Amino acid sequence: MAYAQPQMVLDDALEHTPLDLAPPRDAGANSRGRRITSSELREIESLRAINAHLLRELAALKAREAETKSLADRDGLTGLYNRRRMLELLEAAISDAVQQDLHVGLLFIDLNGFKNINDRYGHAAGDKILTTVATRISARVRTGDICCRYGGDEFVVVLPGIPDPFPVSRVADAIRERVSLPYWIGNDQQHLTASIGESMYPHHGENAAKLLHRADEAMYRLKARIVHPTPRPNSPQPRLTRRRNDKSKPRSGGTL
Repeated sequence: MAYAQPQMVLDDALEHTPLDLAPPRDAGANSRGRRITSSELREIESLRAINAHLLRELAALKAREAETKSLADRDGLTGLYNRRRMLELLEAAISDAVQQDLHVGLLFIDLNGFKNINDRYGHAAGDKILTTVATRISARVRTGDICCRYGGDEFVVVLPGIPDPFPVSRVADAIRERVSLPYWIGNDQQHLTASIGESMYPHHGENAAKLLHRADEAMYRLKARIVHPTPRPNSPQPRLTRRRNDKSKPRSGGTL
């Protein structure tokens, strides 16, 4: 007991002693107490400015990379997905459908009457028509659906994750109706229609290539009926050649 009291006094004294007994450091001094010279301060400020500049450059580089990636996935005119990206997304939608036991719908859309407008009014007017068509197609699909400019005046819509085939035809009808609304070029009113072929995973194929082929064939049968609605008996029919480029070249049998 004789040694307990001094220890308590010592502890009490330490409890009320400030922990930091060192005098405040001069803002212009380094860790060893030496004052930083003006030249050293200028060098520090220069390094800070360089660091800030590098950070800005890095942010700009990241922004350019994001823009480049977006441009690589999108059609430069309409802003819809391009063919390459659509194929990637279509394969991903099929893979998800396999796991979830769902369907994937595909619409292959070709414009009737576009070539005549493009030839008559020029490419600038044709581009305006295509961007309007792209907007009208996008307005008739769900947020998660995939709209693509396949090439020229051809578009593809992918409907992923649908429980049954019936929405595909309903969406096709809605797009067909929307595309057929009037278009204005200056004071001239123009009209287009859309031939839309449909296909469905898994009924028409188990991969992107087969679904596109089936929808393309269905679309082209509709297109042929418009080009030659009433063939004469025993008369040879011209062979219509499919195109697969972005130049909107006319088919050999004529194009609306």
